[in-house]
Amino acid sequence: MYKPKVDPCIFLHAEPGDWTLLLGEEMVDELLRRFGHLVHDVSELVSFALENPEAFHLGLRGLSVGGRFKEEWLLYVESGYVEPRWRARWPPLAQGGYIDVRLQVSPCFLLTVLDKRRMYIWRYRASSIFHWVTTVPRRRPLEVFRRAFPPWLRELGREKGYVWVAWSKWRDRYHRHLAEWLYWLDTGRMAHIDLMLGRTGPLCGSPGCAKKGNAELLYEPS
Repeated sequence: MYKPKVDPCIFLHAEPGDWTLLLGEEMVDELLRRFGHLVHDVSELVSFALENPEAFHLGLRGLSVGGRFKEEWLLYVESGYVEPRWRARWPPLAQGGYIDVRLQVSPCFLLTVLDKRRMYIWRYRASSIFHWVTTVPRRRPLEVFRRAFPPWLRELGREKGYVWVAWSKWRDRYHRHLAEWLYWLDTGRMAHIDLMLGRTGPLCGSPGCAKKGNAELLYEPS
């Protein structure tokens, strides 16, 4: 049984070193064994997962996972489902703004194997996405969404900061999901994983953003 120190969102996190660190060498070796007919090393494994998230799930059947993130791994391995909720515990900010975008789904949800019910979640909780794409891409989603997201929206994260985006609102809901998207599109990395590893610099660039100790900037479990 493997006990990774991270949730399945790692499969959309384009940093091979973090895979080895957080999944553990034994689990990475098992993944390389399972995908050995397609990849030769960790870097190629990471690229394959990013480019083919749905196909990647097929190679995980029967994988035994325990530890802190056991329930999330079981859900993903057994049913191809990753919850759409946001995960990064964003540092506090005195005031955000308003962004007229309905996107209440984490990029981690791209790992979910789609059926009608799961597609409804995309349509209902992330309706703005379908102004930019006709359907949720099943291959190369990072590349597709980097081209599809409006330039003005991409610039918000860079100019005002991802934390500012996270504490801005659509109606009465904070844009924590959207902030995760913009960070992922710019870096290829998951915001909550970078926070787990203490990489707060790129995330806390907004004026008034209160940097706190790493213990307070961890993965948000609910």
